Amino acid sequence: MRLGERKTGGSIMTVLVAYASAFGSSREIAQHVASRMAVALGEVECRSVEEVEAVSGYEAVVVGSAIHNQAWLQPALLFFNGHADELATRPVWAFSVGMADALPRPFRKRGSALQQERLAGVLVKEVPLRGHKIFSGVYKAGQMPAPLLMLFRLIGGRFGDLRDWAAVDGWADQITGQLAKPASSTSAGSIAR
Repeated sequence: MRLGERKTGGSIMTVLVAYASAFGSSREIAQHVASRMAVALGEVECRSVEEVEAVSGYEAVVVGSAIHNQAWLQPALLFFNGHADELATRPVWAFSVGMADALPRPFRKRGSALQQERLAGVLVKEVPLRGHKIFSGVYKAGQMPAPLLMLFRLIGGRFGDLRDWAAVDGWADQITGQLAKPASSTSAGSIAR
């Protein structure tokens, strides 16, 4: 199959799924999203943000990052800001991999809201996002500094693979559905959350 050729026929669509990952969880989510989208759209590239020199060859972009200290990783921010002019001219979705689901149940909703709020303030306004989704990742005790680990355990935090693959699939399917529609349906005014 040629680069960007849809398996179902129709127009050519090239999509980039770019990611920044600290321990691999965000990379695996990005790879999953890309492979799921490729079933309907054809060629979908999945690459680290550090490997992407330009986005001009893509008709749509999905970019994601792990969240550390309530912020995207520096390489993801550099990618997003450095390619803002190009990103502003095509459909863009973003995802973040945080730890809201690792928090005790009473703190999860507030933790997710804080992450959304903080991220909205750091992503450049020149790039209108079609949607932004926060997923939980994989959390291991060895990834936290000892003082934070002790506090995390005291408040009832949990470790393990907390990724919700059904939610990831649903989000990827929403994006795929929007991209598979005629161009007028994917204008900058439509938002999918």
